[in-house]
Amino acid sequence: MNKINPRYLELAIPVLSFGAPLAGVLAWRAGYEISFQYFAFGCLIGSVLLAYLAWIRPRKDIVALSTPLYAFIFFVVPTDYASGLVLQLLYALSLTLLLLRLKYRFGDPHTTVSSGKELAATMKEYADRTRDRVRASSIDGHRAAVVVSRFAMGDFAEAARAADGQPADEASLARAFSIVSEHATVLDRSLPRPDPFLDFLPEDSALLALPPTPGVSDEKRFDTALDNALLLLFTAAWNSSPADRPHLLACQGFLGKLLGG
Repeated sequence: MNKINPRYLELAIPVLSFGAPLAGVLAWRAGYEISFQYFAFGCLIGSVLLAYLAWIRPRKDIVALSTPLYAFIFFVVPTDYASGLVLQLLYALSLTLLLLRLKYRFGDPHTTVSSGKELAATMKEYADRTRDRVRASSIDGHRAAVVVSRFAMGDFAEAARAADGQPADEASLARAFSIVSEHATVLDRSLPRPDPFLDFLPEDSALLALPPTPGVSDEKRFDTALDNALLLLFTAAWNSSPADRPHLLACQGFLGKLLGG
């Protein structure tokens, strides 16, 4: 199963959990009075897949891990058509919501994070381009590495705490820490997007990996600010704290997606 793309498993969860009870409806309408308990296999398999996706992440979501147990408890007892259909559809909805929670609060699976011993070309180009422009102390560089690695693993509470430390000496870097802290807090507490939200200033544009695009929505600007902040912290850590490079290499798959690589 390790060779299966997690995205296929994510798609399979709502397909199976909703598809099986809907297949049961079609069977009943066709005159096959099969116990609706048998159509719970979709929810059972979906629960196992969700638990697997939770298990392979660096941070374990105990709620998602426990779903197979609840699926067994809910569906082991025979039920009639109406109650079985309602219960399975509600459970399918719960699995889908838990999948979204797992995906956006607990990071990507560890099987997609590791990226070898060298920086990818796009990451190296950005780190080289900003080497002399982003002036960070070794202390700020190490803190930047901690923030980036924690955020990449989905540990948003710890990422926010690390980003909230002593303000960086360099102004653009200080703004990057503040932006990541704001986003990490929003994600950790499931808060709505702040209005107004923190963003970089025009004088920071030469340091940013993703130049601002005029006329985009606030939601897009909000997301781009986070991407730029994480990438700016990455280059500060890479160039100022060589001891942390193994940790940065471990999460460059996450960072590469921000650069579109």
